Amino acid sequence: MTDIIWGNVTKIISRNTFELSVTHQKEENQETYSGIEIIEFTETDIMSIPADESSRDITHLEQSLKDKFIKCDISSRNNQNQLICKVSHSGAGGY
Repeated sequence: MTDIIWGNVTKIISRNTFELSVTHQKEENQETYSGIEIIEFTETDIMSIPADESSRDITHLEQSLKDKFIKCDISSRNNQNQLICKVSHSGAGGY
């Protein structure tokens, strides 16, 4: 079972990482997550974000993600303690 968290993007860090203010966690999650998590996304279904990381720039990501409510399907943590996730826009009502 995949852990899932939701929250608002507060800061873009790089072409594939951002800071998330975690507001919701799936009740069945195996782990507990902090109020602020750094997300490294490996996959996204947000149409405005190019799949190819080299085609992205920080300004474009800020327009697409900053202050947006995002769903993160977590696969693991990397050695910098960042969550490795698939990210998507969350639906109405937050889930």
